[in-house]
Amino acid sequence: MVAHSKDTTAPGVEASIDGGTATETGRRRRPTFGDESTIATARRVVFSLSLAAAAVLTILFLPELLAQLATGWTADVGAELGIHRLHVMGIAAVVATFLLGLFAQAVRPQSRVASMWGAFSLILVVSAGTVAYGVGRPEEVLPFLALTTIALVTHPAGRGLFRRGRATSLALLALLGVAAVPLLAFAATQLPLSTNPADSHAVEGHYVMLAGLALAPLAYGIPAALGMRGARLAAWLAALPIAYYGLLSLSFPAQVGSTGVLWGVAAVGWAVAFVAVAEYSTGERTGRSRLSAARS
Repeated sequence: MVAHSKDTTAPGVEASIDGGTATETGRRRRPTFGDESTIATARRVVFSLSLAAAAVLTILFLPELLAQLATGWTADVGAELGIHRLHVMGIAAVVATFLLGLFAQAVRPQSRVASMWGAFSLILVVSAGTVAYGVGRPEEVLPFLALTTIALVTHPAGRGLFRRGRATSLALLALLGVAAVPLLAFAATQLPLSTNPADSHAVEGHYVMLAGLALAPLAYGIPAALGMRGARLAAWLAALPIAYYGLLSLSFPAQVGSTGVLWGVAAVGWAVAFVAVAEYSTGERTGRSRLSAARS
């Protein structure tokens, strides 16, 4: 006969089979630093602080530059900027594009992964050029690189940063392929100009920043075309700076940095086409989702 042992475990206590010890289920275990929830909370705090610090730097250093996106078109400010007019306004476009991608992470960051990659890629390129050529204002650029890197590493999406939210858009990739050759060629011609210490444009880092402007459509456009989450916003951020530059080239064809009327028109046309394809793809996908939901 088999004797049945009596369960002597006290109420509210659960026996651990594999550990052989009893643990109270009624009490909530204190979280330790190694807990997943604690680490996730710490990541969110650091992520939020990095964005807040970037916002403080923006307020301290960039209001005047960003304002010139609009005021640069006026006669008074244009006369004040002189030969640097196109460069300064183009730099403002690069900075604004970077900041939009970064600060977009303040709201629903898990759904705006593409813009996070675009912002990081853009500030990385500009920072590398600034340091490599010893031009511009590294004391203003490098802190943004550090904060953006922290935001990327502590991003709430976690491993979702490397996951796609939808299929690759071959149409957007084709448009990027068309634009890549002239954009890379333009960037390649701008960077060597930074080596002339007698050129005020070079000393101020204008050529490095203009190279960054040329690469911005690729920085944001590639994640968008690959179907990363938030592709729609990234597509707009890929198109806006190149459209703005196209308008600058059309308006100030004699300025240093202008590619002339023909390329200006091409830049604006490409930007419109890129956004149109991205919007069509988004609308088509939304329509399919609604149709599937209605059928089910």
